[in-house]
Amino acid sequence: MFFCLYLPRKIFLLMNKKQSLKIFGLIFIILVSVLIIQNHSKEEQIELNEKNNTAATITCSSINLTSISPIIDVSGRIQSADKINIISEVNGISETYNSKFEVGEFFKQGEVLISIKDNDIELELKSIKSQFIALLVQVLPDIKMDFPQLGNKFQEYINNISLDRKLSNLPKTKNTKERNFLSSRQVFANYYKIKALENKLDKFKIKAPFDGVVTKALIDVGSNIIVGQPIGEFLNPYKYEINTSVSVKESLLINHGDRVIINSDDLNNSIEGTVKRKGMHVNELTQSIDVFIAISDVNLKDGMYATAQIICDSIKNVVKIERTKLLSDNTIFLIDSNNLKLREIDIVAFQNDSIIISGLNNNDCIANEYRRYFYDGMPIK
Repeated sequence: MFFCLYLPRKIFLLMNKKQSLKIFGLIFIILVSVLIIQNHSKEEQIELNEKNNTAATITCSSINLTSISPIIDVSGRIQSADKINIISEVNGISETYNSKFEVGEFFKQGEVLISIKDNDIELELKSIKSQFIALLVQVLPDIKMDFPQLGNKFQEYINNISLDRKLSNLPKTKNTKERNFLSSRQVFANYYKIKALENKLDKFKIKAPFDGVVTKALIDVGSNIIVGQPIGEFLNPYKYEINTSVSVKESLLINHGDRVIINSDDLNNSIEGTVKRKGMHVNELTQSIDVFIAISDVNLKDGMYATAQIICDSIKNVVKIERTKLLSDNTIFLIDSNNLKLREIDIVAFQNDSIIISGLNNNDCIANEYRRYFYDGMPIK
């Protein structure tokens, strides 16, 4: 390999610089090739030695089937379980009420969030009520004559009508004759026209559907409001949930009511929740199943990020092993009668660096270490 070092000095003197570089480059390539071949031979020899000594180095772990409760790790945003966008159903000018509609304002159920001026429709409603009273007074003698009992009920009904209160329910008819008589006199038509206007009038005062707080306020007092205009956002600060997702296989382990341990960097301690519901279809974007976890704590805030562990019901006749013992085709190596045996198993759940599996028997011995040259039926001591 170093014959070039002994070439006569005269030959080197005769060579030009370009030819010298070519010769030394060729010598370098030959040296590298020889080293690679020698290294590869050594690796083959080491692997052969390991293969010959396999019987002395293989150990296994005997298993005992037991019951295990799988723990599924999930994460997601904490959101209010009751959150609504407030949208106007009528036109008008917003006005002040007992409390201002501002971010952070708390309202109890039934309190007015937004009030819209309703003077015109209120006057229209009183006008139609007056016409309805006149109609009833006009037909009352005929009702008393043909249906005395119903006539007495309508007499009391007319006496209790107030222009400032909502109409109460009409007296009930006992038969089709009474019903047809009232219909022919337009009593029902006028009654339901008034009830429709009363419902519309209610929409001028938007009330809180539950105890909650304003998180968005998009209008000011005196603003002109149109139908369909977003006004703000309102949520319940006492009921929260986490919307997360799991794989299809993991969803089979989760049941309604399963206990959940929740942690967040914004919380000092862990809190508990329960699985509220889970989806029955695969999300096309994530190829996963949606799971909703119900939680309730005074320290929670809408939008917080949290991690959670769903504790599923225990599964019988399973065992937990390290992931490193699992081959790519869901098989493992067992040692049986001085031979390596490939055994196909069922993966129940992944648990970080471990897996819960089924399909084995008590006292089966799982090989602790694998080699590339292992094969099914390989004899060992």
